[in-house]
Amino acid sequence: MKIGILCACAPEFEPYKAALGGESTFIHGMQRTDGVLCGHEISAVFCGIGKVNAALGAMTLIRDCGADRIIMSGVAGAIRRGVHIGQCVMITDCIYHDLSTQIITDYHPSGIDPDFMCKKDVVDIGATEGMLCGRTVTGDVFIEQDGRESIIERFDPICCDMETAAAAHVFHAMGVSTRLPCHGSFV
Repeated sequence: MKIGILCACAPEFEPYKAALGGESTFIHGMQRTDGVLCGHEISAVFCGIGKVNAALGAMTLIRDCGADRIIMSGVAGAIRRGVHIGQCVMITDCIYHDLSTQIITDYHPSGIDPDFMCKKDVVDIGATEGMLCGRTVTGDVFIEQDGRESIIERFDPICCDMETAAAAHVFHAMGVSTRLPCHGSFV
């Protein structure tokens, strides 16, 4: 099994790059590093911030790196009260907050479920380790005060980001898994 790790920005990527030997190359405008970590063959990709970059990074990990399990690793914004800066969370599912679910369900050729679920066995590991588990919402804007309450009311997320749902969408379409493999965030 080859594991892919997808990171949106340099501070998320650099620890993996160092752990995998410190060398990297560029592919499709993204930084990539390969190596072995904890006995597993790993490819890590630094894709850039946003949904389009995440989709490109996900496709690169699948097609060019041959990853058959993907870990989303990075920073997310805490949106639920009680979630603290630096807290590690495990995502149970993800959904776009800036895209009507009707577009995905009614206007997609295969009518996919807009709520991308994480693998339960992976979420259970996070829960066993005491991580807060819950939903993330994805959109191409930083969430400040405007719209925050509406997002909380509609989706009840623990955090928000700019990549996860887009990458999960690609994983689903490419058949990497019928469920999003894993995502851990520091909020």
